[in-house]
Amino acid sequence: MTLPVDHIHNLDSYITNEGEAFETAADSEMVTMDLWVPSEFVTMHSIDPPSAPKRKWAELIPWILEDRLLQPIEEVHFVICGQNTDGQLQILVASQSDIQNWQRVAKNSGVAAQSMYPDYMALPYEEGRISVGWRDGSFIARFGAVDGFAASPDLAWTMIESLLEEDQGLRLSLSIPDTAIVPEHIVELADINNSELDWQFSQLPSQCNLLSGEHKAVSNIALLAWLPATLLGVISVLLSVIYLQIASANISGEISQLENRLSQGYSRLFDGRRPAPKDVKIEVDSRISTLFSQRNSLKSEPIAGLIALNQLMKGCGCQLSGLRLIDGTLVMQIENGAQLKKRRLNIPGYRVGITQQEGDDENAIELRLTPNKKGADQ
Repeated sequence: MTLPVDHIHNLDSYITNEGEAFETAADSEMVTMDLWVPSEFVTMHSIDPPSAPKRKWAELIPWILEDRLLQPIEEVHFVICGQNTDGQLQILVASQSDIQNWQRVAKNSGVAAQSMYPDYMALPYEEGRISVGWRDGSFIARFGAVDGFAASPDLAWTMIESLLEEDQGLRLSLSIPDTAIVPEHIVELADINNSELDWQFSQLPSQCNLLSGEHKAVSNIALLAWLPATLLGVISVLLSVIYLQIASANISGEISQLENRLSQGYSRLFDGRRPAPKDVKIEVDSRISTLFSQRNSLKSEPIAGLIALNQLMKGCGCQLSGLRLIDGTLVMQIENGAQLKKRRLNIPGYRVGITQQEGDDENAIELRLTPNKKGADQ
């Protein structure tokens, strides 16, 4: 529940017949309110802007104002309200103990104060006019966008007269319950009415919130407003984590399948022990290198010549009894070579010659296989 802005002096009007404020003062769901506070406990000071960067102003301003204050700066709260037409900084100053006391009064009434402003700022502001109102036996006056004061009647009229003397073009508006409390010479200068300030519907200023810095209030409603977004953020993170876990499990499964296929493919191509998936590439490179070496060996003599004789000697019933390599020529002693003598001795890249071996066996022959130079080069 959120109520309109009101004056801190009016909080006791919200006490119920049972003596409880709103629901209860101890209720965890306290009412959030913006409060006007007595201006007589707040002062406004104008100073030239420090030459230091703006981020340093909050640290420097207390020391600049130290000589104007009656309290140690550690016990005082400072609020920068902006700059006036002369370029000076306007600083609201209030006692830390007063602010804490107002917060305590609000809490005891079941109120969580969202902001606090000097009550003279509830008066309407018009350039070139002093607006004066009445509050519980004291005058409150506003003569600038953020300038004003609160004082007892005798002191207030002195201060108002001083302002009128400084600027004779100023106009004066009085909202008071009885004109008898106004000096006669001021009655002639003023626009007077008996309207009362409506604290709940007074326009809040856009600056000068006393609950700033270390006194900054955290609204339960603001937290509740962020709760859905926070929950959605948490749910999104959880869903993302779950998705990543599932995706990781799927990727791990796919990797396992690829590793199995890799190992099975290796076994289909090569004999021997199946290597681990991480070693397959190394083993394949080694096997391929060996195969290339073997292929080169098969192309060299005399292996290439023996391979070339394969078709010629197939099914001839011959028996090899001797094999020599003489100056690049392959010399073979063959028994039972009758069938071989009948065949056409034509092997591309080689010269083939057959002679009779010494002895009585006419089927004992000697076969010479000499590579042609061109064929040997190839």
